[in-house]
Amino acid sequence: LRLIATLVLGYGLSINFTDIIFKSIVKRQYPDPLDYQRFMGNFSSVVGLSTCIVIFLGVHAIRILGWRMGALATPVVMAILAFPYFSSILVGLDSPTSLRIAVIFGTIQALLSKTTKYALFDPTTQMAYIPLDEESKVKGKAAIEVLGSRIGKSGGSLIQQGLVLVFGNIINAAPVLVVLYYSVLTWWAYSANRLGSLFLAKTAMQEEKKEHKP
Repeated sequence: LRLIATLVLGYGLSINFTDIIFKSIVKRQYPDPLDYQRFMGNFSSVVGLSTCIVIFLGVHAIRILGWRMGALATPVVMAILAFPYFSSILVGLDSPTSLRIAVIFGTIQALLSKTTKYALFDPTTQMAYIPLDEESKVKGKAAIEVLGSRIGKSGGSLIQQGLVLVFGNIINAAPVLVVLYYSVLTWWAYSANRLGSLFLAKTAMQEEKKEHKP
C-alpha cells in the first residue's frame, strides 16, 4: 500500500509542477483573458478526445508489455517530454519565438502526460490492488485515492508558493523546479519498479494456490 501511495503521490506532485508553469507561460503568450480561455478550452477538448482513443490502446499495451512496463511508462514519458520543455524555459522566454516554442513543448508535454496517465497509470494502479486482501483493498484504496491525490496536488502547490515567495515568480524558479520534478519522477519510477516485483510475486502465488485447489 505504501508503494501504491507513492505512485499516486508522485503523479500528483509532478503534474502539479508542470501544470502551474505551463499555465504561466501560456498567459504570457496570450495576455488577453479571452485568448487564454480559448486556448485552454481547446487544449482540454484535445485531452478529452485523445484520452478516449488511448484508453482502448492502454489495455492492450499493458497486456503486451506487462504490469511493470505499464506502470513505468507514465514517469518515463513525463521525464523524456519534460526535457525539451524545461530546456526551452531555462534558455529564456525573452523573445516571442522562444516563448512560442516553450508553449508548443509545454502543450505536447501536458497532453501526452495526461493521456498516458489515463491510458496506463490509472489501469496499472487499479490492478495493483487485486492481489491484496479484502480489508486492504477497501480501506487502503479509499485512503490512497482520496488522501494521496489531494496531498500530491496540495503539496505541489505549497512548494510552488514557497518558490514564488523566494524567486518572485514561478518561471524564475524553473531551475529549482526542474530538480524537484526529476527527483519526484525518480522516486516514483523506483517505487513502481519495486511494486512490479511484489505484484508479480503475489499474482504468481495466487495462481499457484488456485492450481493446487481440489
